[in-house]
Amino acid sequence: MNRRAPHGGGARALAAGGAVAALVAGLVVAPIGGAPTAAADTCQPSVTAVPQTAAVPWAQTALRYGDLAPYVAPAASGARIKVAVVDSGIDVSAPQLAGAVDVQDSVSLVNPATYPPTADALGHGTMVAGIIAARARAGVAVVGMAPSVVSLLSIRTYQVCESEDAPIAAGILQAVQRGAKIINVSAGSPTDTPDMASAVRTAQAAGVLIVAAAGNLGAQQDGDPLQYPAAYPGVIAVAAVGSDRTAAPYSEHGADIGLAAPGGTSDAPLLGVGPAADGTLASGMGTSFAAPYVTAAAALVWNRYPSLTAAQVRQRLYETADRVAADAPDHSYGWGIVDPYAALTSVAAPAPATSAPPVPAAPLTFPVVSQRPDLTGRTLAVGGGGLLSAGGVAGVAWLARRRKRDARLTAARSALTASERTDPGTTDEIRGERRHVG
Repeated sequence: MNRRAPHGGGARALAAGGAVAALVAGLVVAPIGGAPTAAADTCQPSVTAVPQTAAVPWAQTALRYGDLAPYVAPAASGARIKVAVVDSGIDVSAPQLAGAVDVQDSVSLVNPATYPPTADALGHGTMVAGIIAARARAGVAVVGMAPSVVSLLSIRTYQVCESEDAPIAAGILQAVQRGAKIINVSAGSPTDTPDMASAVRTAQAAGVLIVAAAGNLGAQQDGDPLQYPAAYPGVIAVAAVGSDRTAAPYSEHGADIGLAAPGGTSDAPLLGVGPAADGTLASGMGTSFAAPYVTAAAALVWNRYPSLTAAQVRQRLYETADRVAADAPDHSYGWGIVDPYAALTSVAAPAPATSAPPVPAAPLTFPVVSQRPDLTGRTLAVGGGGLLSAGGVAGVAWLARRRKRDARLTAARSALTASERTDPGTTDEIRGERRHVG
């Protein structure tokens, strides 16, 4: 399916068979303190390890997490909103995700015996899951937006490389079959394939809301190519903003953008849950990590207003969004930055899903982020004792080497001819565009 990597991070492109061979040959690096192998450099984790901290992440301040408490109690029925994370797995050994994942109903579509849905060599799916449902932990300010109202399904569609030909369409169908009401897809492809379109139609016919990352080629490729499933009608395509409330330079633009949410920048990345049994945190940036803020907001709305349809939940998020552009919808922000508090407290009945949302009264106030956190030189073995907790593979080191990768990527792009830069047929491998930010 020529599937592109999760939008939050990047890795050198490998054929599917090559990715498996690399793993068998020692792709995963040594435990803490070990030097990475040459093979590991071709397929690096999506997130960077960060020590535990009591500092409140700027994204939580910006979205007024502190105001949400009165509105996040589980529904009277006691049923939690099932949210599927179609991604690289969710590491259930992470302390803040204990009890957040429906392990029995989760599934791996990539050799589950070796790559179970409850492990995550990339760290990508775990950070996405944490933004939605991380539990509170003493001494750590990182917390999910909707931990009390959701039950996560891990639908694993990646092994260890973001460049794999991941079965995202099949993952969407599996999520529907397992009763998900919301599906978060922090991945995509520039190709509108019949199987992806069919999977999205099936989900929408079942009343499921799909939230998808808009893509990270905004500053890398002219034209901001449409990304699927984000570009399909009815899917909420999520763009990214930085801590200054403006569109992140990598975030893609277009008429398909529905909402924006915190995605982070190199100076102010996002802070989240890492795939580690000792509770080490993760840092990353990308539209991959903007999407789950919208997913969590949708879950809170559905929990509070259970009679709404998927289209009405989407519309409520649109009409209560914090307008950034004067003439919404805007190609950078869609209807604006998601505002979960406004979506939960608005007394207006949801308008028909085809009408233009009105302008809300109170804008969000983003905090001033004065300096970049210390993200340098730290490695982490995933799981306890240097072993991948559920996969039986040697520990994965998180490599804080983004600047080096970015420099190589810039050099590769500079070597392209003018025709290669504008030719949509140029492959991802030549362009290096599988090396997404984050």
